[in-house]
Amino acid sequence: MEEQLSLFDIEPQQMDSVCCGSLHIVKAMFESVECLGYQKLFEGFDELYGITFSSGISFMEKVFENFEHVDMIFGCEGVLSDGFATIISAQVCTVEELVKCKSARRIAERMREGSVDISVSRDTRSHEKIFILKAKDGRTRVITGSANMSASAFLGIQRENIICFDDADAYSYYKDLFDEFKDKCSDTVSEKLLIGQLESEEHIQDNIEETPILKTLEKKHLVILEPTSENEEAEIVADIKGLEAEIKPLLPKVKERDGKVMLTGEVTRGFKRKFTEHAHVKKEKQKKLPKLHIDYETHSISFNQKEMNLTPDADAIRKDLSCLFGIINSLDTFYGDYKKSQRDYYRFFNWYFASPFMPYLRYIGDKTNYGVIYFPVMGILYGESNGGKSTFIALLSKLMSGAKIRKSSSNDFTATNISYLKTACEGVPINIDDLAKTQYDSHFEKVIKEDDWGLLEHRLNYPSVVITSNKLNSLKPDIAKRVVTCRIDIRIDKETGAYNAKRINESMKHATNALFAEYARRMFARIEDMENAMREGDETYHPDIFRESSEVLCEIMEEYGVEKPEYVARLAYKDYFGDLAVGQHAIDQIRIAWESDPKLFRADRKKNTLTYTYPDGGRTYELKYLKEELPPILECNVTARSLVMKLDAAREVFGISFRRGIIR
Repeated sequence: MEEQLSLFDIEPQQMDSVCCGSLHIVKAMFESVECLGYQKLFEGFDELYGITFSSGISFMEKVFENFEHVDMIFGCEGVLSDGFATIISAQVCTVEELVKCKSARRIAERMREGSVDISVSRDTRSHEKIFILKAKDGRTRVITGSANMSASAFLGIQRENIICFDDADAYSYYKDLFDEFKDKCSDTVSEKLLIGQLESEEHIQDNIEETPILKTLEKKHLVILEPTSENEEAEIVADIKGLEAEIKPLLPKVKERDGKVMLTGEVTRGFKRKFTEHAHVKKEKQKKLPKLHIDYETHSISFNQKEMNLTPDADAIRKDLSCLFGIINSLDTFYGDYKKSQRDYYRFFNWYFASPFMPYLRYIGDKTNYGVIYFPVMGILYGESNGGKSTFIALLSKLMSGAKIRKSSSNDFTATNISYLKTACEGVPINIDDLAKTQYDSHFEKVIKEDDWGLLEHRLNYPSVVITSNKLNSLKPDIAKRVVTCRIDIRIDKETGAYNAKRINESMKHATNALFAEYARRMFARIEDMENAMREGDETYHPDIFRESSEVLCEIMEEYGVEKPEYVARLAYKDYFGDLAVGQHAIDQIRIAWESDPKLFRADRKKNTLTYTYPDGGRTYELKYLKEELPPILECNVTARSLVMKLDAAREVFGISFRRGIIR
């Protein structure tokens, strides 16, 4: 997923400028291959010096405990840009990653004792993975290759190229390389910084002056950054790229000499104040953002850092169900096919409750070659205005969190803003209310089609995105296959709407998260079973989160003695993404047209075609929307005022013979 510049991508005329540097080639003789556990590989030595890109700190602590002295440099793989803002953001993110494990506290204790030194690289182009060992009796060992200092690399979980040198010359060469790298290309992480970050996950961003490169600059007063090649592409991982974008405008212009960046103490004078102000504004803004965090190890959930009670009161569960059914039942006062809308709203509710589990399942699905298509993280409610869409989403967010969640505006529907919201929020879906068609048309490609968002960074708790809109007419097939959609074709008159509004608002006041808490507790076991089945690699297994979710909801209703309305059903993936489900609105339109005026249809059995001609004065542009939504099996084509389909497929899809006569 991290593509790098390839020599095959470089034009011949560029080759000289790209390949002008000499390479340091270590010549070696192949001696043998041995199968060793990591303990045998590292045991018997007293000192360890290394360069790694891993944040597998639990594994490293196990390795570190066997050495009297450890000196480790952490790089940031995937970052090729060498700007000052990039280096600050890379170091901040590296320190934040280092403390995400309980073993980090033991590392900090050893740093205080002086037996462990930790540094972070400022050479963002470095890719060395080197581990240099030395014993008191003079024995040495060098381990190099593709392996990071992580469990995945040294426990045989993934294939690695590991090369071992047990001679003094290799030790001397690589130790000199390490010492030079540490002196010129890295900055020391202080024990104070690590302890502070362990105490508060916001410590380094609240005390930006403690960033290692800024501490180095404070001591040395001058740091020189070597430039990358002009032809080199910048690949920056998501967290670092986001922080870099925040930092860059806050830094003063840096000096350059002979193509090198000259950093002096002047660049940090106003930076701390500006970043502190920026961080304060950002923190205040994020306080208002919902964070529903799922811990898959402990099977627990918290909302805004308060643990959720997953064994709620039975009466509270019944009241939440009563609130849900009350609002869906009230659709019978709307004009149009309210029964279809009730089914659609319940179908959408089923996905909405399952949505916080989708990122985790997408991650597992990607790792086990199932992909992410089974686990959609986008939902769209579109159709008539005054159809109850916004009210329904407000209810669902209250039922999930127990709190009133702020809506996002149409202007938030951009790739940058959605990415920020998905990074800052957790669990409760982002609600883009009343999305304008122009905004949708300008940004849907980048927002909806970004299938791999969060996979590289192992994000497991980001929120799904829910869109409501009165302006969308149809969804293209490549979008419909990624998004849970419900087209709402009912509306309510203003007088009845005003009467219903007060009753609905009163009902929503009493909504809690009891139903969701009970639902989530039961879902943990099913999510675990799905994960195990995907990891087993059975080709006949197809994960269906929609089925699992709807079965849990039905179980709750049955166990708590709640009568199920007729729109409540056990659902499955096909009810959301089968051709008939996606094209249901268009199918209904054709059926209505046939019942209203069969003369508009012409069936040709010899050519196997069914032609539907739009009535005079009709909006012929709607034929395009019908074509986009109807199942592919119909092989639809639009010609002038007509929609042409395959006759045999049409009879199957619509359940109509399309024979005109006195008796049909």
